[in-house]
Amino acid sequence: MFILVWKKRKLIQMQVPDFLGTPQIHYFDMSKPRDRYRVEKELGGMGIKRRKKRVKKMFFSPKQVHLSRFLVSPATGLPGGFKLPYRQKLDLPPIPPSFRQLVEYRALQAHKSSTGYLEYLFRFNSLKFWDELPLTAFQERLYQDLSMADVFRLEMARYKRGVWRFERWIDALRYTPGLIDAVGIPPESIPDPGHYGQQVYHLGSRNIQDYSFTLVQEGIRYKVIDCKIIIWDGRFLESNCAKNKNKTLKAFADAEAGKYKHVGKFRGLGYVDSSFICAKYNLPVHYQSFPGNRNDNPIFRETFQELRTLRLPPSKMLLSDAGPYSKKSLNLVAAAGIVPLICARKNIKQDVIQIGPRKYLNISQVPPEMHPHLERLLNFRTKIERAFSPAKVVYHADRMNNRGRENSRMCIGKLKCIELLTALTAVKVHRPDLINKPTAFRDYKPEFAVEEWNRNLSDLRSPDLSQTRTEGLLSNACFP
Repeated sequence: MFILVWKKRKLIQMQVPDFLGTPQIHYFDMSKPRDRYRVEKELGGMGIKRRKKRVKKMFFSPKQVHLSRFLVSPATGLPGGFKLPYRQKLDLPPIPPSFRQLVEYRALQAHKSSTGYLEYLFRFNSLKFWDELPLTAFQERLYQDLSMADVFRLEMARYKRGVWRFERWIDALRYTPGLIDAVGIPPESIPDPGHYGQQVYHLGSRNIQDYSFTLVQEGIRYKVIDCKIIIWDGRFLESNCAKNKNKTLKAFADAEAGKYKHVGKFRGLGYVDSSFICAKYNLPVHYQSFPGNRNDNPIFRETFQELRTLRLPPSKMLLSDAGPYSKKSLNLVAAAGIVPLICARKNIKQDVIQIGPRKYLNISQVPPEMHPHLERLLNFRTKIERAFSPAKVVYHADRMNNRGRENSRMCIGKLKCIELLTALTAVKVHRPDLINKPTAFRDYKPEFAVEEWNRNLSDLRSPDLSQTRTEGLLSNACFP
């Protein structure tokens, strides 16, 4: 039995032996040149449309009958064609009237090259979560004039600007005009670098993870996250310590970190960022930190079990590379009602087929109607590689500025928060094209440029202006 699958139709070709015993089903995905070539060779190009002369219809005699009249066709009851999960449109919230009247909003909508400003991250997203946290007596003395929301706002701005060291970030706040105004912190409240590091540490990894989950829930409400297809992978986060052991102590400077190896090569000492993302817009939904010397199998299972405890929409498919492949992982995912599309290793023979070049998959838990589309589905796995790329290229967050597993959780959590804040801000300003753009909402308005712009606009409103004077003011306003 040959089943030819197109995007909108399906064709079943029965042979005489198929009526006599258990048929052997062969699927052909007609969107692939390789399968079309096989249909040309084995079935004579059946179902393939060609530009031919119009042929007269052949009318069969009413006395002619088919074999299906006497024998039961095994093609009855076959599942229909497989379709990817439906992607719902975004639910864009209304623009506040105060922002709609500004020139910034009109420029943001009129020019696609406009990417917004840093202050939008804090204007359109609530930090009420941090204001409601109770403070201990030590934390009240530590934060002084600042609050936990202020420190978290400073950290989000530091990640968005791509500044790694605390010293450089404090210097940028003190000596860069307009940057401190974008964050919304009084200049006299800027702490020194050592004091600022303690304030960041006492934000707590658990609080950061809880706040990131509130952002995930908000993304679900705006339909930026649907969790229908989730993808898992691990990313190496290097610790801020030497790669070799101390000769006197015979131990690493970071006792909780582990040596990370990838494809047999030593990459450094640090932790593994075990993350799940939603395949719709490559946004994170859950994360956890583990020492770098741990195997991917237990890391994947522990993170997946934590994911199942969260109140998220049900998932249909899970994609991953060959790192966490094992029967335990497959059965764990299948028991949750999710189809496990976890790549297998080449040397495994049982229930494993080759999908493409260097792509192998265990199909024991995969429904038959998905078999013709496996190569297309596995191509979605690379989305998590693109989601991990800005951490090193834009945010410069591939290396910690301190040590310890608690700090690693905080570094990973802050990275996920800034990605979610960027996506939510893009939705709230009606620019969905900026959801996956890490450089969006990064720029700030220098103080002298803003004053010059406002002064030129006030001059333009005066009635007695010549055309030459107006053109000069406009050129100065655009290029201060």
